[in-house]
Amino acid sequence: MTDPRITDPRGTDDATGPYAASWDSLRGHGIPAWFPDAKLGIWSHWGPQSAAMSGDWYARHLYGPFEGTEDFEQKRSRRQTAKHRERFGHPADFGHKDLCRLWRAEKFDPEELMERFRRTGARYFVSMAAHCDNFDLWDSTHQPWNAVNVGPRSDIVARWAAAARGAGLRFGVSMHAGSWTWRWLNAAFAADADGPRAGEPYDGHLTAEDGRGTWWEGMDPRKLYGPPRRPGDPPRADFVDDFYARLRDVTERYAPELVYLDDARMPFDEGSVCPAVPPSPRGLEFLARYYAAVPEGVVSIKTIPDEDRDAVLLDVERHQLGDTDARPWQYDTSIGDWYYSEGERYKSAEEIVHLLVDTVSKNGCLLLNVPQLPDGTIDDETAAVLDGLAAWTDVCGEALFDSRPWHVYGEGPTRVEGAKAREKALTYTPRDVRFTRRGETLYAYLMAWPEDGHAVLTSLGTAAGHLVRPPRRVELLGAGGPLPFERDAEALRVELPAAPPTPYAQVLRIV
Repeated sequence: MTDPRITDPRGTDDATGPYAASWDSLRGHGIPAWFPDAKLGIWSHWGPQSAAMSGDWYARHLYGPFEGTEDFEQKRSRRQTAKHRERFGHPADFGHKDLCRLWRAEKFDPEELMERFRRTGARYFVSMAAHCDNFDLWDSTHQPWNAVNVGPRSDIVARWAAAARGAGLRFGVSMHAGSWTWRWLNAAFAADADGPRAGEPYDGHLTAEDGRGTWWEGMDPRKLYGPPRRPGDPPRADFVDDFYARLRDVTERYAPELVYLDDARMPFDEGSVCPAVPPSPRGLEFLARYYAAVPEGVVSIKTIPDEDRDAVLLDVERHQLGDTDARPWQYDTSIGDWYYSEGERYKSAEEIVHLLVDTVSKNGCLLLNVPQLPDGTIDDETAAVLDGLAAWTDVCGEALFDSRPWHVYGEGPTRVEGAKAREKALTYTPRDVRFTRRGETLYAYLMAWPEDGHAVLTSLGTAAGHLVRPPRRVELLGAGGPLPFERDAEALRVELPAAPPTPYAQVLRIV
């Protein structure tokens, strides 16, 4: 049965646009039909901060803890500023702007990477457009600090878009600048509180005139860092307008089918990470214009009232939902840190398969970030994780892609605690099962292999009442041939082969 909340992919070409800049109007857009079919996307957090190989938030934390540094940042900030000063020097001399020059992407091969991503089964790919560091990864009209003018001297977003579409994947962009940039890069206007250079301003205070005779002559650091400000200062109207001009620029150039906005609500609006005073209407204006131009497009944000879930897509960062959601949603996480970090612990392929299965069983899609080295390549450990995921989807993908949630997402003792919880590697037992469906076929994912050789599915017993008709055939994907089974009031019991066909979750096809 077609979900009435899913839009018809044919959309409209009406130049005046079918939507007004209001939530009431935008609720008519719905979630495009391609998204709930996709299930898996790959994401690239890659840009100037990668050059330090020290993980996420580097462009902020290289300046060290200052009065605006929050408690949760302290540990990372102290680690990253110590590493920065040891490797690059004092941030009055070498700051974020100088890191942008070091990021060269000299071995970047988007077609080769995209082929590896395609083999995982991914149906969409998301390129970074601009992170909180405010550096644009395309030939930006409004931001001279971009990847064509500085660093790679190449339009990274354009190259990702061509590779993704050439491989048959939907294309998306993520825009983290805006609210976060206003909060983040105020650190560049601080100074050491003590020590031999106490009180000496960091490089955020530099202007275009200070660039004479330097490598950045003709560039204005204020375009990168924004205007001088202190923690708590409300964003300026020109800063808000500049962000939305850049967002329109990247979406109108590359027509991405997914736009990821790293904010609780539309940037600078009420409920945003950093609301303007008064709250800005620019976000609603953007949505109306974008949906008119890209009828199959969808925009994701982090906190959405139920009544607006047909206007924008719910994104849940590094958290898992405890139960099935009535509407499609997106769970985003990373193999390691968001940006490449030397010595970082990576998720195993098995962890990712378990997270993917749990997410899909609850009507979600997984957007998986793949950390890249500064030169654009991936390391051997990341390659092994992606190859392990590809091997699993090659066998079990039919249960995953184009599927829909069943009456219950699963059964067993191991589950997410509460309605939403921080992601973690769960230790599954042979009693833990997750379900999806495609038409008249039900798929049961065995999250751990039963050593006694029998799968026991209590949700499929006659007493549970979930099956209108009894199963007539049960198979194990990758094993071939029907399996013996019996059913009573308590459970469906399936006799399994001696060994599992894949190293990870096994899937029963129940017709």
